Amino acid sequence: MRARRQTEDRGAPRQKKEDAIYRSPVSCLLSPVSCLLSPVSCLLSPVSCLLSPVSRLVPDNGQGTTHSPPISRVKFDIPASSLPLLGVAAVWTPAMLAASYAWGHGEYYDYGWFVPPAALWLMLRRWQSLQTAMTLPPRRVVLVSAALLLPWILVLRVLGYADPSWRLPMVLLGLTAAGASHLLLAVSRGWRVSAGFLWITLLLLSALPWPTVVETEIVHHLTQGVVTAVADVFEMLGKPVEVLGDRLRLYDMTVEVTDGCSGVRSFQSFVMATWFFAELQRLRLSRALILLACACTVAFAVNMARTYALAQIRFTLGREAFDQAHNALGLLAFGISGLFFYLLSGRLAAKPRRIVVKTIQSQ
Repeated sequence: MRARRQTEDRGAPRQKKEDAIYRSPVSCLLSPVSCLLSPVSCLLSPVSCLLSPVSRLVPDNGQGTTHSPPISRVKFDIPASSLPLLGVAAVWTPAMLAASYAWGHGEYYDYGWFVPPAALWLMLRRWQSLQTAMTLPPRRVVLVSAALLLPWILVLRVLGYADPSWRLPMVLLGLTAAGASHLLLAVSRGWRVSAGFLWITLLLLSALPWPTVVETEIVHHLTQGVVTAVADVFEMLGKPVEVLGDRLRLYDMTVEVTDGCSGVRSFQSFVMATWFFAELQRLRLSRALILLACACTVAFAVNMARTYALAQIRFTLGREAFDQAHNALGLLAFGISGLFFYLLSGRLAAKPRRIVVKTIQSQ
């Protein structure tokens, strides 16, 4: 028996050597691949250590052998109630990415960086307050809709990459996102809930640049209106200010009202603020329209007052004082307008008080 065991023990190394000899060509072929993959495994090893659960050695049936429990996979569970909201955010993302070029390089749309986080917060706020039941659309309907929608979005994004300043693809992306998001909300929550997101949709659309023809006409009319109104105020105060196109002239001093000072930036930002406060205060349609009318009026009045103050500084204190006061007056006008919007929207959102009259019956 001992001789047989010794012969078996001596035969085992020979068998291992033979296996190593037969496997050597395969190992030679795989060694470059293993060398190439070794840095990747070194980089991924900390991640695997973090994601894998802590393994504990457990004795198996009282014997000396031990084994480790199977590694559980990491699953990302998304609540079903938030799937429609994620779909709405997904269809709006291409439009916001396309409009970011106008926010960074445009002259009037720098307020657009505020819109996506504000709209996301307002969507979460309204979504959490909903009480209606939710029904998810069938998977086949979702896949067919995505198959029809994705090529259209890709074509518009390619056109946007070709010419980032072209506004037509941005507008079409915004209209597509508005229609798809409201349709998704209507299917999952009903048309009444979908209509409740109207102010958020208008807020997102306000971040998109307007068509060039519309923007040019608004800038022209606002500039002429501001220049004429400021000249009339100066004439009422006894100063003979002349209007020369988009310039105000007093004797040999001239103040030019540029496109940036025409009030179009205030007008656009006030329209955006209207939809933000309408959703924040949950205003009805009639009161939101009142707030919009007040926004247009305040935009014109504040910009006219700013232009008058700058022209007065230029005519009395000179060019250097004019340059120093230009940005300060702009910030002051913005702060006053924001405070006005907050107070007015809160006033419009306040419920009318009921007067209760108590009568005392005399016995």
